Amino acid sequence: MGFPSPAKDYAEDRISLDKEIIQHPNATYFMRAEGNAMINAFIPPGALLVVDRSLTPQNMDIVVASVAGEFMARYLRKNDLKAWLVPANSKLREQLITPEMDIVIFGVVISIVTDPKILSNVRIS
Repeated sequence: MGFPSPAKDYAEDRISLDKEIIQHPNATYFMRAEGNAMINAFIPPGALLVVDRSLTPQNMDIVVASVAGEFMARYLRKNDLKAWLVPANSKLREQLITPEMDIVIFGVVISIVTDPKILSNVRIS
């Protein structure tokens, strides 16, 4: 026979990242970031991106796109006439989206999971 745990009074339900982050489970997938094109958006290489393909991309959303078969995460900047894929790294150039391009947008990044030790090297410029 023992005593009841005093911590029982403070017990809470476990936090589920699925419930906290994912709104459309059947349309959500995960992928790893590569390269440093989005480093100033706090997306270092190896970061886990949570992507929702059911969302319509809005201006300045981070999207996952395939351009000529190459996958990339970029900001989508758009106005009534044009759209661009914009890196979060001043060393790289933005890319105008043209009708001739082989481009597919696979979804909107809704969350980023990363190791905070990696972010200590990130500088905003």
